[in-house]
Amino acid sequence: MDKLLYNGNIYSIDSENRKYTALGIEDGKITFLGNDQEALQLPCEEKIDLNGKTLLPGLIDSHLHMLNYAFVNTSYPMFAADSIDGIIEEGKKIIAEKKFCGESDWLYGRGWNELNFKGEKRILDRFDLDKISTTVPILFIRVCGHLAAVNTKALQLISSLEKTKEYIHQIDMERGILTEASVKLCYDVMTVPSVEQLKEMITFAQKEFNKAGITSVHSDNFLSLPGRPSERIITAYKQLAEEEKLTVKVYEEASFTSFEDMKAFIDRGYRTGQGSDYYKIGPIKLYQDGSLGAKTALMNHPYLGEDNCGIAVHDAADLQRCVDYAYSHDMQILIHAIGDKAADMVCTAYENTIGKFGKKEKRLAINHLQIVSDDLFDRMKANDILAFIQPIFVASDKKIIASLVGEEVAQRSYLWKTMLKKGLICCGGSDAPVERFDVLENIQVAVTRDALHEKTEGWHPQEKLSVLEALRMFTISNAYASFDEQNKGSLEIGKAADLVLLSNDPFTTDAHSIAQIQVLKTYVDGKEVYSV
Repeated sequence: MDKLLYNGNIYSIDSENRKYTALGIEDGKITFLGNDQEALQLPCEEKIDLNGKTLLPGLIDSHLHMLNYAFVNTSYPMFAADSIDGIIEEGKKIIAEKKFCGESDWLYGRGWNELNFKGEKRILDRFDLDKISTTVPILFIRVCGHLAAVNTKALQLISSLEKTKEYIHQIDMERGILTEASVKLCYDVMTVPSVEQLKEMITFAQKEFNKAGITSVHSDNFLSLPGRPSERIITAYKQLAEEEKLTVKVYEEASFTSFEDMKAFIDRGYRTGQGSDYYKIGPIKLYQDGSLGAKTALMNHPYLGEDNCGIAVHDAADLQRCVDYAYSHDMQILIHAIGDKAADMVCTAYENTIGKFGKKEKRLAINHLQIVSDDLFDRMKANDILAFIQPIFVASDKKIIASLVGEEVAQRSYLWKTMLKKGLICCGGSDAPVERFDVLENIQVAVTRDALHEKTEGWHPQEKLSVLEALRMFTISNAYASFDEQNKGSLEIGKAADLVLLSNDPFTTDAHSIAQIQVLKTYVDGKEVYSV
């Protein structure tokens, strides 16, 4: 063996949740699992004493935006912003410190949330951003990613685009507020990053992921950057993989907002599963609605006190056309649906497609599933549709959801335990940079249904998960979602030695302290990629 890790508290997260004290690695694969007495008799080049610490399979995030995370964090991350005045002052400071060159050089920020503002709790508009600059174009995207504000200069630039006419119904021209697909119009006039810049972003992000014990991610990248340069993104990942510089295994959620763009990608020959262990084409990723905070999640009934039921990104016919084409061309499909009507529409489209083309092993999935209709899970189970969920959303949404949609609808939200009882496979994610990608934070919220710094009985406590259920969502279930359950996601002989060493045992730690557990080491294919 190349490495022997012994004297550990090792959870396999296999089908029987077996425990061991020693694990052996050779050529990046797990070749031994057993006790210390057996292990220490085996020949090995390197023996590592775990000193009783807890070893788990490497953590996997089923849905985040890797490149957008890097882009935001090298621009203006606004997640801590607590007032409109504060945002204006910080924007002025950035303008003063940075040299902006031409109309393609924008001030970009993401993460503001009007619900966190002191004083006036309203969304930003162009009149606020014009106080920062009237010459530098500005785009500030809300935390959810489904709503943004631009200044007058930026609004002038996107108004000159021919394609803006297609999205004019999503733009408040008077206030400079963009919703849904129109948010991405700004990317058509911003500077497109080069392959080398993309590689720098990937390298930045993967270091942060490794620090959190993450060894694999399913990442929605194609719509995340100026120019939406999907081919450059693929090239950047492939080059890093060939150079053996990737330390996170990436499953690309190939995202599109229109049938034509999706079809062009498929017609170029791309298919789910193409690539290497370190970069692989995953599902076609579509959007059916927006977000709760922006009141664009598509609901069966209006938001409280309004006529607004949210936004349907695709009508039923267009959604069906997208699903039919992707499915008939051997693509896995993942569709964003937060509101109950959006999820109903997605499930109907899947049912219709399966009826036309027969049931294939495509592991179709619905992303988010925050509010659902009473019969949805039975429909999903009948067609083996996966549930992609983000536990960390409860920490913030539980305070506002009833005020947005009413208490009866709130009772039908974030039903994780019910999903498992119905037999659904649940895949855990963070949606970073919408939320932090810290898996241990997600696990704590899944188990407590509290905000991270609360300690109560939990919001709708009947929907709490056990630690094992939560861990499986971020390990073996996510491996299953990428057709990799035979290769990773649990500690078993022959699987990749993707591992995370923790300072404490999440199974015995107080549930409200799980997020405080420290990641000590991360291994990918047996190589140490992070150490405290």
